[in-house]
Parts: sequence; structure tokens; C-alpha cells
Amino acid sequence: MAVTVLVSGACSSSTGSDWADQAASAPSGLLGALGKVAATAEDKNYVEYGDLAKVRELVRKDKERFLNVAGYGYGQLSATSVLMAEQLGFDPQAMDQAVTAGTPPKWAGVFWGKYDVAKLDRELAGRDITSSKSGGATLWTSAGDNELSIDGPLGEIAPTGQLNNIRTADGSLAYAPTKAGIDWVTNPGGGTLADDAGLRKLAGCLGDATAAIMSRPDGDSTAYAVGVRAPSADDVTEVVCLAPSGDANGLRDRVERELSDGSARSGQPWTEVLPGAKADVVDGVVRIQSTPAANGPVGLVMRLLVSNDLAVLAG
Repeated sequence: MAVTVLVSGACSSSTGSDWADQAASAPSGLLGALGKVAATAEDKNYVEYGDLAKVRELVRKDKERFLNVAGYGYGQLSATSVLMAEQLGFDPQAMDQAVTAGTPPKWAGVFWGKYDVAKLDRELAGRDITSSKSGGATLWTSAGDNELSIDGPLGEIAPTGQLNNIRTADGSLAYAPTKAGIDWVTNPGGGTLADDAGLRKLAGCLGDATAAIMSRPDGDSTAYAVGVRAPSADDVTEVVCLAPSGDANGLRDRVERELSDGSARSGQPWTEVLPGAKADVVDGVVRIQSTPAANGPVGLVMRLLVSNDLAVLAG
């Protein structure tokens, strides 16, 4: 896997400050999706995104290679997506985009795309789930806020409350363990995640991502993002973004030392995890870009955040 880090203008005449503007110009892009979700104290420290339509295309092209990219954007439902398709007639993988914002117990998710709203409404009504209508949308509430629903009408599908609240509407399906969470992803108001300066920088660094995670852990002075850009199966880039609260140049220097002679948490040298990696700073963000081997698996970069390896890299 060859790795390079691009500086401003390496791929175009754009400057680093243009990253976010480029991402925003794509209506279906990451930053566009963030613009549909309210920024709250609870949801802006962890965001997960998936371009599900693009993922389907990639998996059809080469399932073995791109399977690791699937499931992002709806991680809270990844274990129940098959049951949702079988028992409710709603297939998360058939939607176009997905975002999850926040962490348990305060989080919410939304899918965008076409599905049979009337069919799903009939299925939910048949399970005697309480509903209320507002405009063209219906809110279905099967349990109280953050209530475990093991014995509830959706307990066999999502027993830990992921589907306590479901909002169905043409073009979108929102879900959350609390009613307030539904509002985050359906009625963002004036301040959205795209308006958050930190998230906007991370989204700009990632670019037109097919799958992405952005995280600002409590007590950590660095914000992290990982993602995969894949305009096609033959054009794939894995991206790591590190946004420190302080000296980005100092972080770049540390990253260069770690990549040269350090190791990941597994003990595997960074020279093997990210061989040939170089680091640079653009717009206060350290960005590392990796081109996977032509026949190698794609999406392993996402695991570096989950395994806390990026915190090791950043120090």
C-alpha cells in the first residue's frame, strides 16, 4: 500500500481553505449531509457517514475488496439491518446516504433515499406502535426515551432501544432512542454540523468521502477523521486527518517520527501499516493519504480510529 500526503494544490489549483468548499459543492457529499443535522453538544463529537449508493456499486464490482467499507453511516443498526429488511421490509443497505451523530445514550441516525413508506407504515401500525403525524411524516414511538425494548413491538429486531423512535417520510427515515434525537436529524434549525468549524475542517480534509468517521474524544486535544474516497473501484484513496488544538506543525513532526520508526497498538510497525507515509499540514490539519494495493482490501484505515491507533500516532 503506497501512501502519500498531499499538500494544498497537489491535485488541483485549490488551496487548503478550499477543501470544505469543494466538499460542499457536491449535493450528495459528506459536508452536504452534515448540513442536514443539527449541531448539539451531544452529537458533534462523533459523526459517521456513508454514501450507501456508492458502496453498493463498489461491492457489486468487487465484494471481497470493498466489504470493509460497507455499514458506515448506520453503525448503531449494523447488527440489525438484515432483520429490518426481513421483518419490516426496510433495507438500510438499499438507501442512498446515512449519517449517525452522537454516542450512546445520546445519538440519532438518518437514512436518505427512496423506500416504500406506506408499506413500512402499515408494518409498524400492525405492531400496535404509537404514532403521530406531522405534515407528510409519521413518528412511531415503541418505547420511552432510552428504554430497553426487549419485550416491545420491535424488541426482536432492536432490543437495546435503537428503534424506540422512527420517523418515516418520503425520502428519509430517521431513528433514535429518544424523541429529541429525531429532531436533530429532521429539524436542524439554524446551526448544523456543517457550521461547526472543527467538523467542517475535518470534512474538507476527507473530501468527497464514500465512508467517513469524525471523532473528538473527551479530554483529547486532537480531533480525528478517517475515510475512504472511491469515485470508482479503480480510483481509491484512504485518508487520515489529525486536527490538533495547538501546533499542527509540531504534530506533523511527531507523526513523521512515528511513521518512520514507531508502531501501532498491535505492535506492527507504522512502516508496514502505512508504508512510505509522509505528512504535511494544510489549513491546520495533518492529512495522510493512502492508495491501497490494486487487489488489496479497502477500508482498513477506518479501523485505526476504532482501535485507538490514531491517538497513538498523534501522541
